[in-house]
This record gives sequence, C-alpha cells and structure tokens, in this order.
Amino acid sequence: MKIIGIIAEYNPFHNGHAYQIEEIRRRTGADYIVAAMSGDFVQRGAPAVVDKYARARMALSCGADLVLELPVLWATASAESFAAAGVALFEKMGCVDGICFGAECDNLSLLSEIADILAEEPSAYRAALSSYIKEGLTFPQARARALTEVLANSGQTSQENISASEDALTQPASLTHSELTEILGSPNNILAIEYLKAIRRQDSSLTPYLIKREGAGYHDAEIHDDSYIFQDNTDACHHPTNIGIPVAVPSPALIPVSAPAASATAIRGALSAATSASLSAKLAAAMPAPALSVLTDYLSETPAVWSDDFSPILGYLLLSVTPEELALCGDCNTDIANRLFKNRFSYRSVSQFCEQNKSRDITYTRMSRILLHLLLRIRNTDYAAGKAQGYIPYLRILGFCMDSSALLGELKRRAAVPVISKLADAKKMLVEDAASLLDLDIFAADLYEQIASQKKGTTPRSEYTREIVRI
Repeated sequence: MKIIGIIAEYNPFHNGHAYQIEEIRRRTGADYIVAAMSGDFVQRGAPAVVDKYARARMALSCGADLVLELPVLWATASAESFAAAGVALFEKMGCVDGICFGAECDNLSLLSEIADILAEEPSAYRAALSSYIKEGLTFPQARARALTEVLANSGQTSQENISASEDALTQPASLTHSELTEILGSPNNILAIEYLKAIRRQDSSLTPYLIKREGAGYHDAEIHDDSYIFQDNTDACHHPTNIGIPVAVPSPALIPVSAPAASATAIRGALSAATSASLSAKLAAAMPAPALSVLTDYLSETPAVWSDDFSPILGYLLLSVTPEELALCGDCNTDIANRLFKNRFSYRSVSQFCEQNKSRDITYTRMSRILLHLLLRIRNTDYAAGKAQGYIPYLRILGFCMDSSALLGELKRRAAVPVISKLADAKKMLVEDAASLLDLDIFAADLYEQIASQKKGTTPRSEYTREIVRI
C-alpha cells in the first residue's frame, strides 16, 4: 500500500489542487492520498472563506481519500512552523510514504540544497547573513545574498540527506542573486523549501515529490476562462485520470486537460464580488465541478467569511489588553505590541489596521497573523508547548471516502498518537498538554461558526455536534 500526503488549505479547492492530486497519483502509483488541511483559519492570518467541513468535502469529492485537520496553532503559524507541523503529522500517521508539494521552481535538487543550508545554518551562511543585515538590508534580502554566496562556493548540489524524486532536475551551473531572489520571493517555493527543511531536521523518511505549479500564479487575481478545462468522464469511478494516462483508481467526472485557470486568490476575489446567481458561471473554468457544487451549495445557505467580519471583536480586544499582554500573542513582540497599543484609537477594521501597522520589516501577512492570534488566544508560549509535544499529539479526522477502509485500518494500527474520530471522546484519549492544544482548535471552530451563523441569521452549532464528512 502506497500512501502520499499533501499539506493544503484548499481555500477553496480549485483545478490546480485537482491537478496536483492527479499528477502525484500518476507519478507514484499511490493507492491513497491524504490531505493535512488547515481548519477554519489559514496561514496568511485570515479565516477560510468557507468552513473546514465544506472544504474537506471538496477535497474528498475531487481525489483525496482522507482529510486530517492541521491544528490551528500550526495552521496559522509562520511558513517554517506550518511546514514542520505538516511533516510531523504525516510522520505521526506511521503509514505515509511521501509528501507532495507544488512550487514555481521545478528544480528539487536546488531547493533541497537551499533547505539544507537553512536547516544547518553553516558558519559561512551565518556570517554572510549577519554582514548583510548590518548593511541595512531586510532579512529576506540579506538571506538571498547570503545563500547566493554559499551556493556559489559549494560547487555542486549535495543530496546525501534528502531523498529526491526520480523527476529531480540538476542544479544550474550558476545561479545569480536576482534568480535566487525570485525563487525566494514565491510563497510556494518558500513552503517547498520549508517542507524540505522539516524533512531534514526531523530525520523524516518521507520522500519529497515536487509538482511544478502550472497556469495562474499564486497572486494572480484574474480568472482565465479558457486556460483549464475539465472534461466529463461520467463512466469513471473515484479518482480523476490524467489526460488519457491510466492510474490505479479512475475518477468521477473530471479529466484535467490543460493549465489551471485561477489561483485561490482570484477565486476568493470572485467570491467577494459575484452574486450567487453568477457565481457558478464565473468559477466554472477555475474549479472542478464537484468542488464547485459543494461551494455553491454551501454559499446558498452561508455567506463567505472574511477577516473584517471579526472587526468588532478585535476592536474590543485591542481596547481591553495591555501592551504586555499584546506582546505575548503568537508572532508578536514588545516593539510590535507597543505600536499596536499606540495606534489602537485609530482602529476601524482588521484590514485597515493591518495596512496601517505593516512596515518595511513587518509584512501585512505577519500583522494579520498577530491580530488573528489575539482573536484566537494563541500565545508565543503555545508554540513552545506544541513543539515539546512533537508538534502533533493527536490526529483529528475531518472526512474520508467510504471506500478507503484499508487506509483507515492502516492508520489505526500504525499511528503514533491518538486518532480522533469523535470529538466527545477526545479528552479521554489525550494527556493534559495535548488536550490544551485541541482546545485551541475547538475555540477557533466555535468562533468561526459564531460569525458564520450571525451572517446567515441562524443559531451557532457547537463543534462537538459536527460530524465527520463521509463520501
């Protein structure tokens, strides 16, 4: 049995995600695909547009076999912690063979060498980094220059400690500073490097598989109506097949035939602008039909959730905490806390306050995460506690395919930590520190549900009443 893991947000699930699942199944002959998915809040410091159960249903309807929740502590953390937790989750499952991720750079050998340098931080790298920071460069600029120096002096790529896929390319003979800066400027490339770092640091046996990102870019805000088409394949079974190439298990209704038409950024933009009547037509070229059906059904009852929906709550919190309490929030420090406290009377909304308080050294995304951590009661000390537990002290199932019983059986036999399928039973299965981490997940889900229910005018549901998605 071959099992491959994908760490994802699916915010929402689109054609590029379907392509990734299908391509890795084709390349590896995987029997099962497991998604470690963010819950109701995501890594850029924002709520997911639709809840985690709907997004799990999208993934399961488009090729995934099992969806596990990445705890909110890590799902809303920096790229390094996000990636480390995802790798740890698959390790704790005890049955995952490899991890698949997408990136604009398709040179796994080069990304692996960069990851090795960042994981080990050799003295030459540390000295160069310090020198460039003293010159006044920002950390990303200094890191790119330091890496350029170290790579230029290394002479060749070493793969002794990272197992590359058979599709890895050879490192170019030379890499300019501008080329490396471009590589490090892509969020997907950064995450790919962080996954490789995590594999190295955790001495993981996971084999990395790199899928080159095709079509619309990460930040592309346009939906290109004709660049990705899914053809009907109604005679197929559970999983998509790739452009006429058979795989272990065929698919329900989709065959990808060209490049993804839209990024998740573009789709979220369409959700914020389109009426419900025009949504299906707008997104037909960007999302697989089953995922789009789940999305439109969900939105017919519940409006999408945005950061500014939490503005009144955050405004209250900013007025009720001290600078010292602010400094304890995840990703925050004393200097940032003092700035937020000083500016609290100019607060109007989450997005406005993030924009106002970002700086040359603090990105909008980091500011979003800090404010989100204030909302979710996540503190810097929680990260230390989570790492002390090996990042993942439990595995919580969000959904699975009914024909994946063999996968579930393997998980239950080999998991190194408790597997939670019924939340009511969780506290009896967990030690105190693990239960505290789960409490953060439950609070985040209940807060999200409260906002979503207010928008649709219904009574909120407790996280304890939600059921696993079964397809």
